Amino acid sequence: MSDALEVQFRDTDRRVRSTDLRVSGLDSRLDDLEGEHERLKSRFGYTEDLDHELRSLRDDISGLETTTEEVDGRVDELDDRVEAAERTVKRLTQHVRLLEGQIMATGNTPPADLDTFTKDQHALAATMRSGWDAADALLTSTVRTHHRTRVQRFHDAQAQHRATREEAVGLVATLLSTPYGTQPHAKAATKLRSVIAREATERQGLARQAPEARKATAALAADRAATADKQPSIAAGERAEQRLTLALRSRLAHAVSDRVLLPSWFATVLGPAPPAQATERWLECATHVLLYRLTYRIDDQVLALGPRPNPTHQHQHLWHEELRKELRHW
Repeated sequence: MSDALEVQFRDTDRRVRSTDLRVSGLDSRLDDLEGEHERLKSRFGYTEDLDHELRSLRDDISGLETTTEEVDGRVDELDDRVEAAERTVKRLTQHVRLLEGQIMATGNTPPADLDTFTKDQHALAATMRSGWDAADALLTSTVRTHHRTRVQRFHDAQAQHRATREEAVGLVATLLSTPYGTQPHAKAATKLRSVIAREATERQGLARQAPEARKATAALAADRAATADKQPSIAAGERAEQRLTLALRSRLAHAVSDRVLLPSWFATVLGPAPPAQATERWLECATHVLLYRLTYRIDDQVLALGPRPNPTHQHQHLWHEELRKELRHW
């Protein structure tokens, strides 16, 4: 097999494996949808349109699974079919959420209050943010490691220079203790010349490294002092975050178990109920969304995370982007 054909074969094999994974994911999501559909039928009645679409999509996914086993160069066509199926799953998911909302509305289901927080919770959020600010004032682990490496490299260079100087002293002692013209004397003299040249090179290297090593040493010393000073604030912030996370997780768990009507901003990105699979991950993500809204006082009733924060607010901006990526799974 030529190199070009082998590369093409590997690429096709990779794309087929990737498509298999996507089809398996669709199959799993469809299982969840069908479970939601059965529950909706028992509570709402008329869902024939959704039933027909689910059966049709199940047939399509079965066909996709067969196609991946018999692929014969139609990988691009297969990708298009998988993408179409994924779009259909998203549309059906929205349909299920709409029916869920209608059921709860017609059944006078009480709404869940996920936007009201106590003074103590706001105080804990402020403590948590203070802890983050204190931690941000310290060196990052990457910078700290960089400084430590620079200092250690300088110390290693110093040790090597000392060893070279000691070697030179030993050679001089040999010269003084052996008669001129003898083989030991000549050998020591030859080696001494190379050792002297090496010592000069190492001494110049130390001179170049010394300023940065001093800066790194000072930075590490200042960081140790700042860590000792800010550690109480950091520890208090971590305790506050743990307490808030547990409280919000408990509130959310009760809302889900009581089958209350979740807010629109919540259902839009996380659905009306946890999925059958990856439930723990869903609950963790939802809890973090609640914590974000509490921390930054987000009260938008449509956007779960509110408007995108200014990049100058580094911690909030980073957290916002992390949550946006996590919410894509739901």
